Amino acid sequence: MKSELSTLDTIQQLRKKERYLEVIYKFATSLLEAQTIDEVVWTVAKNAIAQLGYVDCVIYLLDTDNKHLIQRAAHGPKNPIALDIKNPIKLRIGQGVVGDVAKRGKGEIISDTSSDPRYVVDDDMRLSEIAVPIIHNKKVIGVIDSEHPDKNFYPSDDLQILETIASMTATKLEQTRNNEELKQLQLHLQQLVKERTNDLEKALVEVNRQKSEITDSIHYAKRIQCAILPHERVLKENLRNLFILYKPKDIVAGDFYWTERVDETVFFAVADCTGHGVPGAMVSVVCHNALNSAIKEFKLRQPAEILNKVRELVIETFEKSDENVMDGMDIALCSFEKKEMKLEYSGAYIPLYIIRNGKLLMTKADKQPIGVHLESKSFTNHTINIHQNDSLYILSDGFADQFGGDRGKKF
Repeated sequence: MKSELSTLDTIQQLRKKERYLEVIYKFATSLLEAQTIDEVVWTVAKNAIAQLGYVDCVIYLLDTDNKHLIQRAAHGPKNPIALDIKNPIKLRIGQGVVGDVAKRGKGEIISDTSSDPRYVVDDDMRLSEIAVPIIHNKKVIGVIDSEHPDKNFYPSDDLQILETIASMTATKLEQTRNNEELKQLQLHLQQLVKERTNDLEKALVEVNRQKSEITDSIHYAKRIQCAILPHERVLKENLRNLFILYKPKDIVAGDFYWTERVDETVFFAVADCTGHGVPGAMVSVVCHNALNSAIKEFKLRQPAEILNKVRELVIETFEKSDENVMDGMDIALCSFEKKEMKLEYSGAYIPLYIIRNGKLLMTKADKQPIGVHLESKSFTNHTINIHQNDSLYILSDGFADQFGGDRGKKF
C-alpha cells in the first residue's frame, strides 16, 4: 500500500512539474509576441496567471514618481471590459500586502489574511494571498498579486513559478522600454513560434486527454524539448555537409545541439546538461535560452566570451531558487567563417576533434562546467585554420558513459 501511495505521489509530482513547464513554455512563447508594455502585462494575466488556475489576479507597475503601484492588468472578477482600465487600483509603496512586498522586494504567501494586519479589503474579503515583486537590476518595477476566498489556497511551489514568471516579465518590460533594436529579432522569432504553435497545441490537446499514465507526461515533455532544437531546414542552410546522431536514452534528455547564423558566421554547439530524463531536459531549456541570449541580446561573437556570459546567465537563473541548485552543462561551441576558413572554438569539458589527412587532432576543453564551480575562470578561445577535406566532430559522453558487456563496464 505504501509503495502504491509513493508511486501515486511521484506521478502527481511529475504531472505538477509538467503542468508548470507547460505554463512557462506557453507564457514564454506568448511573451515573444508582446510589443508594448500593455501587451506584456496582459500576456502575464491571460497566458500565465489564467493557465495556473488562479481566479483573481492583478498586475501592478511602478509609476513615474516611484511612490505608487498602478494596476495595469487583471484576471478574474477585477478584470476590466476589453482590457480598458478606467479606475485602476493605486497603492502607495508599503501599503497593504502588495505595497509591503514591493518595499521589501521579496515574494510572500499569506495563508490567512484575516490574521494579517497589512491586508486591505478591496471589493470582497479573500482569505489567501500571494504576491511577488517584478525586479530588474535589483530594482522593484512592479508586483504580481493574486487572492483567493479560501484559506491556505496557494502551495509553496506557486511562489517559485510566480517568481519565474515575474523574472521573465521584468526582462521583457525592460526590453520593450529600452531596446528598440530587438523589434526585428522579435518579428523573426514570432514567425518561428507561429510555425510550431499549431503542432504544439495539437500535441497539448492529445496529452491532456491521456494523463492516466506517467509516460504521457514524459512524451509531452519530449515534444517541448524538440521544439527548441534546430529545424532540419535551418541545419542544412547553416551547415550543409553534416550529420547528427541524437538518441535520448530516457525519451527526453539533457543533451542538445544548437546552431545560429549571424551574417557570414555560423555558430554551432553540442551540449550535455546535468541530469537525465525530465530534470536534464528542463536544464537544457535554461541553457538553450542562455545561448540565444548571449548571441542575440548581448551581441557576443567570440565563443569564449559567449560561454562566459552563458555561465553567468545560467547561474543567475538557478540562484533564484531557495534551494542550492548546482546544475549546468558541458559544451563545445564553435564559430566558423567559410570565406576565411577560420574556426574559433571554446569548450567546457567537451573537446573538439579534427581528422586531417588520416590523423586525429584534438583541441582540449577547459576543465570547468557552465555552472557553479570552485575555481571558475574565463574560458579559453582557440583559433584554428581549417583545411579542405577536414572533418570536425563534437560530441557528448552519451555513448562513452553507457554500461554494458559481460563485466558491466563503460563503453
